[in-house]
Amino acid sequence: MKLLVLIAIVIGFATPGHAEDTAWKASGRVTVFADSAVAGDGDNSTQFSGRLDVFVLSGELWEGGSLNAHLEYVDGDEFTGLGTGGVLLPTNIYSAVPRATGSSNATFSMTLHQQFNSSARGAFGKFNVIELARNTPLAGGKGKGGFQYTGIAAPPSFVFPPYVFGAQFAYSTESVDYSLMIYDPNNAQGSDFWSNLFDDGIVVNGTATYKTAIGDRPGFYGLNVIHSTASGTDYDSLLQSPDADSFTNQIEGVTIATLKVQQYLSYNPDNADEGWGIFGQIGFADGNPSQLDNVFVVGLAGTSPITGRGDDRWGIAGSRFNWSDKMIEALEADGNGLRDEWALEAFYEAAINDTLRVGVNIMQIRPGLPEFDDHIQLGVRLRGSF
Repeated sequence: MKLLVLIAIVIGFATPGHAEDTAWKASGRVTVFADSAVAGDGDNSTQFSGRLDVFVLSGELWEGGSLNAHLEYVDGDEFTGLGTGGVLLPTNIYSAVPRATGSSNATFSMTLHQQFNSSARGAFGKFNVIELARNTPLAGGKGKGGFQYTGIAAPPSFVFPPYVFGAQFAYSTESVDYSLMIYDPNNAQGSDFWSNLFDDGIVVNGTATYKTAIGDRPGFYGLNVIHSTASGTDYDSLLQSPDADSFTNQIEGVTIATLKVQQYLSYNPDNADEGWGIFGQIGFADGNPSQLDNVFVVGLAGTSPITGRGDDRWGIAGSRFNWSDKMIEALEADGNGLRDEWALEAFYEAAINDTLRVGVNIMQIRPGLPEFDDHIQLGVRLRGSF
């Protein structure tokens, strides 16, 4: 860990900026996290972790064609979540993924992109869904710093895994952006995944985003509908006797629909990277076999309004995951407890120079496991880019 800290500091102070434009471009980030629980039933020792992200972007390989690649590596202490401290969703998604979702601390994503014309484009390959969420302007901060609690940083729907293999087609008009993704329902990590592509079904993920403005302040209002043909356990069947033929019966198909909004309340028309506003989403799932009934996220985030600190980022948000009532009933019948998990998080991340950033955050979580007290966590992060 000391080595990762040193690397981040050296990169931040020694690298004056990104490389000049070439046919192939490489960039990256080294981030060090220190997260400490100050209340709750989890481990109250400071958890140190670090991650390396390396991005490679090709020039034009053929007319309109290019390649994007992303290598991730994470190491360090165990993270809070997936049951530790009673918390279900990891408190630091960037420390948890990819090691929590696969058998390795590293993973590699690569996508081929085709620009058909000024309005239409497509992509094919392994997509990093967490990075897609991170690149949104308000909630994600376009990679310049944001929330860490999974339920806010990249709210899971359980039909859009952290890594997916498939294809995407996007089409833009003056007022609406359309996107359609088709992918394997399983998380795209591990050798078993690649040997069983689409054996369990297919997922169709469609989004329509209306683009508007209030004054000169942009707003994005979207509807996202995801349907998976994969099968899941019928929670009603778990209430029957284990000897019944229909015990652990399977239901085919999971659907979730989500309304999303990102609306700038302050915006610099001369610099599209400066501004802050409100964001949120409301998701409705079928609750059987989906693990969810509803998801709610709302917050404020963006660049700092402090004069001279336009590259800093801040945010405050809350989320609530209402687990499937039928799933909770089935768990309680088996002697296990589960309750809806909610969280509040606030952060501020300051730019020290063009390549070094330092941030702090605080969060309070009501754990999904009912026998645990509220979890309060403080965090510090240091990021160097190259």
